[in-house]
Amino acid sequence: MKSNESDSYYGESEEEYLARKTEESNATGGLMAGLFALLLFCVKIFVIYGAFIYAGFLLARKFLGSESDKVKILGYTIAFTYLIFCVIYFFKGTIIGLRAKNRNIWILPWIVCILVCCLTPAFIVSSFAAALFSPEHYDNIWYKIISWGSFIISAVCVYNIYAFKTPSAPRFVSWSYRLGVKLTS
Repeated sequence: MKSNESDSYYGESEEEYLARKTEESNATGGLMAGLFALLLFCVKIFVIYGAFIYAGFLLARKFLGSESDKVKILGYTIAFTYLIFCVIYFFKGTIIGLRAKNRNIWILPWIVCILVCCLTPAFIVSSFAAALFSPEHYDNIWYKIISWGSFIISAVCVYNIYAFKTPSAPRFVSWSYRLGVKLTS
């Protein structure tokens, strides 16, 4: 029995046609899932690290001047961003060290880390969500739900990623984390 579909191959049976179409459909679904995962990963990187990369860029431009070579600005941006993350993980190390000694002063560096690392990106996400609405809709309940909801969800997600009360740090900044633990232990 030959397939009656216009996109079937010559001499292809109905079963072969259906098997080929199912395989093509599964491949397309997998590709779309992969692209969605990549997009979600890029958004996650932007939300978590975007503010710090931008701060590193601003520091590089301030340090070198706005007329400097783009390659130098890129190099200094990477260096300043790395230093910003070293400071963040130094504070995380102090949090862990002070908590290990049962000193309640650990709350101060924890609050600084929350403000800088969680609330700043959450504010940026909330601003993007608020920008979806035109100014005449700012009184609308959906505006408030979406902007505050995106703020809270992104702050909680970023906090879970940094895990300030968990004794761990990425390998590339572990030296600053260990220094913070050592100075407070």
